[in-house]
Amino acid sequence: LWAMTNKYTLDRIEKDQYVFLKRPDETEELLVPMQKVHQDLKEGDIVEIIPATETEKMKITVLHEETQDMKEKVSNLLEKLKNKK
Repeated sequence: LWAMTNKYTLDRIEKDQYVFLKRPDETEELLVPMQKVHQDLKEGDIVEIIPATETEKMKITVLHEETQDMKEKVSNLLEKLKNKK
């Protein structure tokens, strides 16, 4: 089984693929064809991905709380930058 966390940020949608960046350093890309994902994902979503096995399909779970926290942090940083002018 997977000991490490499989958390990714949805960076962008390119052609017919989702481009995920592995957290926390976000240097490793994971490409997932859109037809393999049966839910609505938005850029910036933080997800947990459980890889497919012989008997089970890949599972993607949106981590809503972590996504919201990250969006708030980014929003706060942008506000700070705007106020520095």
